[in-house]
Amino acid sequence: MTIKTPSRICLFGEHQDYLGLPVIAMAVSLYSRISGESPADGGIKRRKMRKKQEAGDRVVIHKPDINEMESFSLDDLSYTHQRDYFKSGIKACQDEGLTFSQGFEVEVTSNIPLQAGCSSSSSIMVGWIHFLSQMADEPIDWQPDKIAQLAYKAEVVEFGEPGGMMDQYSTAMGGLIYLESEPNITLSSLKPIPGAFVLGDSLEQKNTLDILQRCKDNRLDISNKLKNDNPGFSLHSIKITDIVNFTKFLTEN
Repeated sequence: MTIKTPSRICLFGEHQDYLGLPVIAMAVSLYSRISGESPADGGIKRRKMRKKQEAGDRVVIHKPDINEMESFSLDDLSYTHQRDYFKSGIKACQDEGLTFSQGFEVEVTSNIPLQAGCSSSSSIMVGWIHFLSQMADEPIDWQPDKIAQLAYKAEVVEFGEPGGMMDQYSTAMGGLIYLESEPNITLSSLKPIPGAFVLGDSLEQKNTLDILQRCKDNRLDISNKLKNDNPGFSLHSIKITDIVNFTKFLTEN
């Protein structure tokens, strides 16, 4: 079984989703892939794994793109490193009632640029949740928005990360979407844009978490300052014509 999940680009609202403001994002033809079978499914590779490990509760994850391999027991999902997403994804599925009585071996590959703002980690998390839903003792066909919800929980909420929901919903839904997350989630699929997009990679990796945290903190600081001076201020209801009334409360920096 192979789960293929796209990357995404943001067309409107970059750094707005974590404030609950609207965004428009589009999936693009760069993909992560998760391929694997449970030990019970047989196959030469699976038989070799069982002979070597002599245990059926292991999860083995091969990452050939970065020359890494990860292995852990389903009986011990305690986190051992920062952003331990494969374990948090299993936990999110277990919280929904899924059970996994046997381990499995998977291979994760991707042609999405890493740390380039293209949602490489979210694409893999969305694919992982989808994969797990089919590998459970009782497989379930979750809708894309449900997969996005669980991916957001496993990737952002579980680790207290500063990101919003755009990456998970865009890669799970595919196509072109409009998304608002406050006060309630509003999700719409939009008519595709004709033509082609060219996505350039500078090859300069960014520290995604640091950038998100700094941008989020700065925006929240500004919002809170305006609220302190103007109790009725809200990012969700302010009009363009009102902006000039608030500039006097802000410094040049």
